[in-house]
Amino acid sequence: MKEPKDISQELLLKYLSGTASEKENREVREWMSLAPENRDYIDHLQSLWANAQSYSLLDSIDLEENWQAVQSKLGKRTTYKKQLFWKIAATLVFFLTAAFLIKTFVYRPLEWQEFEASEQTTLTLPDGSLVALKAGSQLVYPTQFGDERRVKLKGEAFFEVEHNQETPFVVEADQTETRVLGTSFNLRTAAEFSSLELVLVEGKVSFTSPLEKVVLEPGQRVSLGAGGLLEKTTNTNPNFQAWKTGRLVFENTPMSKVFQDIANAYNTRFELSNEAFGNCTLTARYDQEGLENILRTLEILFNLSFEDKQGTYMVSGGSCQ
Repeated sequence: MKEPKDISQELLLKYLSGTASEKENREVREWMSLAPENRDYIDHLQSLWANAQSYSLLDSIDLEENWQAVQSKLGKRTTYKKQLFWKIAATLVFFLTAAFLIKTFVYRPLEWQEFEASEQTTLTLPDGSLVALKAGSQLVYPTQFGDERRVKLKGEAFFEVEHNQETPFVVEADQTETRVLGTSFNLRTAAEFSSLELVLVEGKVSFTSPLEKVVLEPGQRVSLGAGGLLEKTTNTNPNFQAWKTGRLVFENTPMSKVFQDIANAYNTRFELSNEAFGNCTLTARYDQEGLENILRTLEILFNLSFEDKQGTYMVSGGSCQ
C-alpha cells in the first residue's frame, strides 16, 4: 500500500491547483486507485484547498517564505501578492511540508475498533448514534467518523441514527449496504437459522445488495430472497424487536412461526419432530419472561417435551388445544 510520502508534494500541489498536465493528473489518479487511504488523503487535501482561507493558521504562517517554495516548485517567477489563490497555495505548501501538521490536520487514517457483545449492549458511536447489539453480535466502527459514517455489522442490532444531512450513515452487512441520513431500524444479518432482514421504524433508508437496490418507508421490511433478490413487504411481525424489548406477542400464530420468533429472541433454535404440530396456533403474550418459563407454559398447553442438545431444542409430541 502506498503512503502519502510516496507521491511528490509538487505533483499534489499542481493537481489541486489545476496546473498539472494530463500526464501528471493521470499519475495522481493512478496513485489514488492503489488504496482507499490514498483516496481519503486526496479528499482531505481538496477540502483543505477549498477552505484554507478559513484556517486561523493563515495569519500565523510565514506566507512569504512558503510563497518562495511555491514559485520554486512550479517554476514561476511572478511577483508575490497576497491574492487569495496564492495565499491558499502557500498555506498548502506549509501543510504538505510539515510532517506533524500532515498527521494532525490533513492525513488521519481511520482507526477501527471491534466490539463483540457477550450480552445485549447499547453502544454510543462518535456521532451520538445509538446501537443496541444483540448478544453474540459484532460491530466494527471507527473511533472518529470522516466524510461518511460507516460501520460493519455481524449479527443483529437496532440503530438509532443521529440526523446529519451532510454525512450519510452506512451499515455494511453480508455484502449489503444500508444507507441513511438519520433514522431508526432493526437489521439482522444472515445466520444458520434466519435470513438477512431489515425492518424500518422511522425515517427512510436505501438498502443495496450486489444485485439491486430498494428504498424503504417506515413500517416496511426487506429480506434477501431466493437467488439473492430483495423482497420488500410491509412488516407484519410484532416480534421483530423481541430480542431487545423482551416482549413477545402471538395472536393465532402458527407454532412454526412461534418457535422462529422465540428462537430469534433468545438466540437459540428448535427442531420439531411432529411437523403437523407447526400448524397449531397460539394466542399469548410474554413480557420479560425467561426462556425456560415460556417453554414450561408451552409444555402444559400443548403436551410438549423439550430436550436441549447443545443449544438446539428438540421438540417432541404436541397436539392442538
